[in-house]
Amino acid sequence: MRVLLWLSNKSRGGWSSRVIWLSILAIALALLARAGGLPHPSRQASAQPATAAKIVVGPNMLVSRDGNIPHVELIVASNPTDPQNLVGAAITPTAADGGWACKSYFSQNGGDSWTDTVFPELHSNGGGDPMVGFGIHGTAYFASLMTVTSPEGRTRAAVMFYRSTDGGRTWHKPADLGYSYDHEVMAVDHTQGEYAGRIYLSVLYDYPVYRVGVFRSDDDGRTFIGPVEAANGGGTIGINTAADVLVLSDGTLIVPYEDFQFLPEKRKTSHTGHFWFVSSADGGVTFSKPHPIGAQEFDSSPTAPRVGTFPAFAVDTHSASFRDRIYAAWTDFRSGTYRVWFSYSADRGNTWSAPGEIDPSVPGHTLEYMPMLAVNRQGVLGSTWFDTRASADNKEYEEYFAASLDGGTSFLPPVRVSSQPSLLPGNGNLNIAPAVFSYKGEQRISFLSAASRWGNGGDYMGLTTDSAGTFHPFWADSRSGTFLIETAAVRVDKGKEEKQVASTAPKRTDITQKVSLVFDPATYDATTRELTMAVRLKNVSSSPIYGPIVATVASFGSGMGADDREYSPQILDASNGAPGAGATFDFRSELGTSGVLAPGAVSGASVWRLRLVKPLQTPDMHVTLTGYIPEIQ
Repeated sequence: MRVLLWLSNKSRGGWSSRVIWLSILAIALALLARAGGLPHPSRQASAQPATAAKIVVGPNMLVSRDGNIPHVELIVASNPTDPQNLVGAAITPTAADGGWACKSYFSQNGGDSWTDTVFPELHSNGGGDPMVGFGIHGTAYFASLMTVTSPEGRTRAAVMFYRSTDGGRTWHKPADLGYSYDHEVMAVDHTQGEYAGRIYLSVLYDYPVYRVGVFRSDDDGRTFIGPVEAANGGGTIGINTAADVLVLSDGTLIVPYEDFQFLPEKRKTSHTGHFWFVSSADGGVTFSKPHPIGAQEFDSSPTAPRVGTFPAFAVDTHSASFRDRIYAAWTDFRSGTYRVWFSYSADRGNTWSAPGEIDPSVPGHTLEYMPMLAVNRQGVLGSTWFDTRASADNKEYEEYFAASLDGGTSFLPPVRVSSQPSLLPGNGNLNIAPAVFSYKGEQRISFLSAASRWGNGGDYMGLTTDSAGTFHPFWADSRSGTFLIETAAVRVDKGKEEKQVASTAPKRTDITQKVSLVFDPATYDATTRELTMAVRLKNVSSSPIYGPIVATVASFGSGMGADDREYSPQILDASNGAPGAGATFDFRSELGTSGVLAPGAVSGASVWRLRLVKPLQTPDMHVTLTGYIPEIQ
């Protein structure tokens, strides 16, 4: 009897027969700007201020090395006291009974490598809706729903809140906030005001009234008060918190939420939802009346693509030019195709700019969805989303990033972040993870897969910025056919002149001793005898290495020399086409758009395919590497 409330009888309204409907409800959530005299976001990316600003994308890094299992509904946060420390989380089919549970992942080197962590309570009981954050002194926070059984024997969802004082490596025993809640969303007051350090956790509860309430903690997450009701649907309309809860620079709490039709006879014909927010000036003790933001259009037809996700919000709390400007992005159907639309408020939410597409230049067939927003300390707004522009049939998507340097008035041309397209639905995402729950005296088995419940990767993805200004997207990548977690370091250079490099060496340099090889999990097909390896390079020297970096297969042979050379595998995809010794692999694209491998950094993965001759007696591969180490002038 271990299955999440959100999988069976969600408090969003009679969910025992509406598991799939979660995605539809999530898109029925609104945003249409009210007229307020503000300029609308530019529809031409070239309208960005004339500078040499550019977006620099680092290599794709595999976060999840815990098996070829789906990882969905991702979230990530950065430690404000240490830009190298990141914590993320995902839902995975790893519960002890075979169902779904949340795990966390942490990095101490800016996202180059990650370690996963299992929560015993969630592993035993199952869980969902992960959230992460950091306190003002660097304490890491993790929140999740956990399956519990009520005294009446009903399956419910409890909110569990964990703390870590070592950057996510280990976690203290959780605070139990009670059950019958859904979709908790976290925010932390990072200001220096009266409520500095206060943790907020919004929750949804009390179907069919649909109440959004807020918990608060003043002791670093050890105990909580609440929930205090912030908004409710009155039993006539459903509401739910958006993807983000915000804290302005003076400590004002902003809780955006969405409304939607939940009654069956109304939702069949509904194609518009609305977006609102409430605010609190006293640290979540009392809340204002709802303020309207706008509306969103969606496709309610039975054949509509399942691209519904929560709208995203962010606020600038640091820059002088755009202090307390609030940004919103969502997936909208008003143009006849799902695209990412955007609006902002320059007056703390009182009025909003006319909405517009972030990137209107994409091909007509393109689907854009899963928008996320973040603002760095320099006031640069970053947005990520999933994009199918390169796939004529929309069966493959890629992660994209765009940035605005002028408070959302215009955006730099978007760039692709993912180095390979993701496949939908994908074989791994179709694997069933059965789970069981109790309902009306029966035990019911749910046949959930990542593709059936989280076909778009989840209701939200992760995006954060570190204290140095680097953006860290955290997305469900399905290039293998299974949702795995990928990330990349994305930097927005504002046009400052870069120091030129030159070298007096006319030839490429041997760097074999300056890098080490790092591997993602390999796969082997016993029928075809084909081995697929994802190979990365780690710079173990104290100097940056510039590309192109080339790996060369010098020879094969085990032991002290050439033992088993007669069983050398056939190389299938070398850059130069060579099938054996002399084959090369060019790591040019695996260095990201910067073309450099910094000291301690890890490259993207180069995929090497080999056909084995004698799988149990394959000789060693001897590899040398060359690159370019310039002299700085």
